[in-house]
Amino acid sequence: MTDYVASVAMHEGTWGTFLEPDPALEDAENLHEMLGIPILSGHHADLTLFQGRNSVFDRIASRSKEVDLAYEDQCSAQHYYDVFSCVEREHGTLTRLVDVGVFMGGSSSVLAGCVEPMGLELDLVDANSVFLQFARERVRRTFPRATMRVRMFHGDLPTYVAKVLRAESGTRALIHHDGAHDFNQVVKDLSSLYFARDRIHGVALQDTHLRGEIGYFNFVDAAVYAMFGVDVKYEALGSRYPQGSPVTQPNQWNGNYFLADTPEGMYVPFDGVEWKYPHSMMELEAFLPVKAPPAG
Repeated sequence: MTDYVASVAMHEGTWGTFLEPDPALEDAENLHEMLGIPILSGHHADLTLFQGRNSVFDRIASRSKEVDLAYEDQCSAQHYYDVFSCVEREHGTLTRLVDVGVFMGGSSSVLAGCVEPMGLELDLVDANSVFLQFARERVRRTFPRATMRVRMFHGDLPTYVAKVLRAESGTRALIHHDGAHDFNQVVKDLSSLYFARDRIHGVALQDTHLRGEIGYFNFVDAAVYAMFGVDVKYEALGSRYPQGSPVTQPNQWNGNYFLADTPEGMYVPFDGVEWKYPHSMMELEAFLPVKAPPAG
């Protein structure tokens, strides 16, 4: 993630800005092929498993089923429902949802379903502009009337904090983080939120149960504890998998696997959280990416 940002993404002219939607994508039948996004696992989260619990979520599940689009989701249906439940419970104190690491729009489309009925805005944040365009188009096809309240920011989370959150004093945001999963980058991402903490209600993180090959340093949960202490109060999100289930064994994608009997995600409310890092004398600029020579 860091090398891609420094040597590729930061060299694009749109880095650190809001993107305009590509009108050529509206009629694309094979959207992923047009954008050059491979579909590896083909996993679709079945949101209808949670129908009957909340009328707004019922609408999200129904609309998601109706969209004829090839994609794969990053999260379980349980995770999407639990994040929705956090938003639904807290929406009276929120103005904006921020989806960091959108990939093919699984969480983005769920959050977009909250925009109209709850009177919120949605910012999509990703270092990869292609993923932003795919996610936004998936949102448009699922909730077309919500798109006027949806923006695409090309950048990482620290850059979004520096360029957007710190400049918008009236914002009260709930952040969904499913971007980089390596320890160092997650620490940088969460550290950046310290500098806009008065504008953030809480952060929901995915893949806190993820492990894999050591070179990828997939320790999201350890980053949370480093930031807020080992006794941090959080709400468990998503699925838990029993010992011996297939997903607790390393797979063909970077040897990834899930810790058994461990929640998929965490929701950390910022009300009363104790920051163990960064130090109050540090500056946001220390956590921003540094541009490197272009790849290749």
